[in-house]
Amino acid sequence: MLNDAILITGAGQRIGFYLAKRFLAEGQPVVFTYRTPRPQVESLIRLGAVGIRVDFNEDDAIERCVQRLYEQAGSLRAVIHNASIWLTDEQVAAQPTAFAELMRLHVEVPYRLNDALQPLLLASNSALKDIVTLSDASTAQANDRYMAYLASKAAMQNMSRNFAKKYAPHIKVNDIAPGLILFNEGDSEAYKQQRLQQSALGIEPGEAVVWQAVQYLLQSPYTTGISLPLEGGKAL
Repeated sequence: MLNDAILITGAGQRIGFYLAKRFLAEGQPVVFTYRTPRPQVESLIRLGAVGIRVDFNEDDAIERCVQRLYEQAGSLRAVIHNASIWLTDEQVAAQPTAFAELMRLHVEVPYRLNDALQPLLLASNSALKDIVTLSDASTAQANDRYMAYLASKAAMQNMSRNFAKKYAPHIKVNDIAPGLILFNEGDSEAYKQQRLQQSALGIEPGEAVVWQAVQYLLQSPYTTGISLPLEGGKAL
């Protein structure tokens, strides 16, 4: 049984994978969920993390995930809701279940996991206990190509604030709202330049800035109920 573990959903690639590696490097027990087997998943398991394979679109997936978590962890130091899908409205229109999948993964899954895992957080020996959601900085702006996606992320932010009120003072609940963090393989140079010009700082910062934001929230005893923008001055 792991004690004071960090739970990260969707840690099989990109930001979630990076966060899991950093926590493991610091000697922190990690439990993570993933949907698709990848070399990164095997890498985390070799480093000592406990992986739970789950497709949250399946009807009983949340219940099975919670059962596995209680089998693996005696307490949790933090829950980081990182699992996400990114769909255009064109893709949502073409897939009958896509809108429901966005709302399920970004809203229902964190909602139900928070409720089910509250006892594990309260059982932690740490003086500070945290829940962190990863939403999107673009919820503050209009975008008619990603309306469904951004609606689900805005709901995530709202839910995070409400859980902060519900769980205070014992558990802090905060949100991180990233903008451009890391380009995808295959992104064209023209696209990259277009995206870089959308922020005041104009850089591709990499996953380390998300780690820094997570560390601030986990270490601050006086921060709850916020959404922390991480977008290089895009709002400017």
